Amino acid sequence: MKILLGLLLGVAVILLSGCAAGITRTGYQLPPGKVSKDLPLEAVPIQANVQYSTNEVDVLGSIHAYDNGFSTDCDEATIIETFSREGHMLGADLIDITEETPPNPLTSTCYRARATFLRYKDREKAKGLVSDPQYAPGLIIERSTAATHRNNVVLGAALAGGVPGLIVADVATAPNHKPAATNSVPPPEVKKP
Repeated sequence: MKILLGLLLGVAVILLSGCAAGITRTGYQLPPGKVSKDLPLEAVPIQANVQYSTNEVDVLGSIHAYDNGFSTDCDEATIIETFSREGHMLGADLIDITEETPPNPLTSTCYRARATFLRYKDREKAKGLVSDPQYAPGLIIERSTAATHRNNVVLGAALAGGVPGLIVADVATAPNHKPAATNSVPPPEVKKP
């Protein structure tokens, strides 16, 4: 009973502490005495795995958001907001998401990602940049809300039902990843002579 009470108390302390994700910055620093939330929030187009030449762009820096073991304020919306604030601070034309891992209650409840901040040398190319559809603000908020709900359900089930509760809740709340229906017609049967 003491172990369960200690576990519950530890989880409550972590949840109430609101720790941010771990952030590693490469090639730049925040202004002295500032944190990311102090920076203005401005939209910077976001794309995934951009193909570019260093003859065309300047790499202004890169960022890595990770679970530091006590992170709770680390949903996708919060991390993307951090990337946007810092990309704007650097004068980036584009945030290139090079790696991302969605939250999973069994491994990490945080959205983890790496990104590179790019600035086009040809300023005309920078004018027409738009975000990839999956980074539309509404979709990011929708995914963040769904992931937070799932994490809470699975954590509650684990606290109430132990490992069996954790497993059942994880399976019951897992997002459906059914392949999209296609309109392709199966190839015709080949008749043997």
